[in-house]
Amino acid sequence: MKRTSLAILMVIIAISTQAQNSGDLENQFYFRFGYSNPTGSYFGLDDPQYWDLVSKAGGTLELGSIFIINSAALADGLRLGINVDYAEFSYNQLKEPAPPSRAYTGVLKLASKVGPSLSYSPAPNLVFDVFVKAKIPWIGGIVRWINEEVDDVYIAGPGIGVATGVNVRYRFLMFGFEFDSDRMKFESVDNDGVYFGNASDDSDKTPMPGLSFTFGFSF
Repeated sequence: MKRTSLAILMVIIAISTQAQNSGDLENQFYFRFGYSNPTGSYFGLDDPQYWDLVSKAGGTLELGSIFIINSAALADGLRLGINVDYAEFSYNQLKEPAPPSRAYTGVLKLASKVGPSLSYSPAPNLVFDVFVKAKIPWIGGIVRWINEEVDDVYIAGPGIGVATGVNVRYRFLMFGFEFDSDRMKFESVDNDGVYFGNASDDSDKTPMPGLSFTFGFSF
């Protein structure tokens, strides 16, 4: 009886030790917001002189989760996971000075992302996440206007992209850096068969790469 009780006690201790492994990390839900900046090849325009004249502004808002796979331990404090962004809302605006007129282009997108992540906690309450995610921009819109008058409106359905980046989490605070390479096919609302840029078919969608710097909270 004593041996049985001792064996049961040892099993309970072993299970408790496994459940409280110092290397285990917790799942996280987060929301964050920040600055979104198109890169030099945005819209497929690689002309440095053009980007020297254009002023850019933008923002992004994300809701997501990181699901940690503690059963796949790689080392103490190093864990694989799945990073899901349920919704990413982003807006970018380009201002093209061409006196005496002013041309503006606004881009609004709604997207989701999912992919593997690698999380490492070198110290209590401090975690670094590195991730690569497939990105699906569900819908997008482009509005061009000149001197405050709308020139044209373009709408795009689902596209494709890749997002790579890193998070730094300390307690409930979260900082992030991310590079996105979105591609979508935008068609004019007013003129059937007229596309934005060179996106005349599915194999030639409008590229919209960009960098984002975010701040938020994770729980």
